[in-house]
Amino acid sequence: MTSSWNADSLVTIRSENVDQYKRNFLHQAVCELRFPTLMELGEPRPPAAFVKALRKEYPHLELANEVSLRIGGNSSNNTHTHIFRSAKLTWTVSLKQSALSVETTAYSDYAHMRERVLGIVEAASKIIDSDFFTRIGLRYINIIDSDTNPVLGWVNPELVGPLLSGCFKGIHEYAGKLQLMTDDGGCLLQHGIVLKQKQAAGETIPQYLLDIDVFRNEIQLSNTGEALDAMHAQVFDVFDWAIGPKAREYLSTESSQKRA
Repeated sequence: MTSSWNADSLVTIRSENVDQYKRNFLHQAVCELRFPTLMELGEPRPPAAFVKALRKEYPHLELANEVSLRIGGNSSNNTHTHIFRSAKLTWTVSLKQSALSVETTAYSDYAHMRERVLGIVEAASKIIDSDFFTRIGLRYINIIDSDTNPVLGWVNPELVGPLLSGCFKGIHEYAGKLQLMTDDGGCLLQHGIVLKQKQAAGETIPQYLLDIDVFRNEIQLSNTGEALDAMHAQVFDVFDWAIGPKAREYLSTESSQKRA
């Protein structure tokens, strides 16, 4: 039986381009899985079983110290985050008292991301002492870098109406947020202009940020894959709605072709 969530219906548009694009605009992809707090995971030494399970794919191990002040600022709480990185440092796994995350700057496709996440979940299932996640989030940070004005044809006009109107000049910042919520999950779209410094001194060009973050609550470990599939479908529906025809044309070409 396929699981479904009320949050699946927050976005009613459906894209026909799933798995059709040959490249992407992704700057970073992140999956966070939260579970009931287990204090021992914040100790300086990571769980030996987790280290052993990840060692081949994530051989670089780091320790980060987190300090949080309690109410009144009279005392603090020190916890540790265990960070595992792949050989090329393009994939990172983080483990702390109440959350596990997988992130990459070398995203190729969803199938690969899904495989990575489920492999980490399998390893984590032996140490987190829980058969469910309190929350699973999937976030895709896209930056449209067209070497021209990305507003013209690269982004859905419904997102950039004020910019296309011609009523405003000297625009230094433009941003928006659309947050959708229901009892068992949500979806957040953050978007706007990001200025990129070119090699020539003092010259900047605009890029466009499409940051899409979806989540589901109270997920059984055994349903993690289905939750990821539902969230990825929603992320893609929002992303494909948010881009314009020039972006779709670019995404549909082989990577050897330069952008117009």
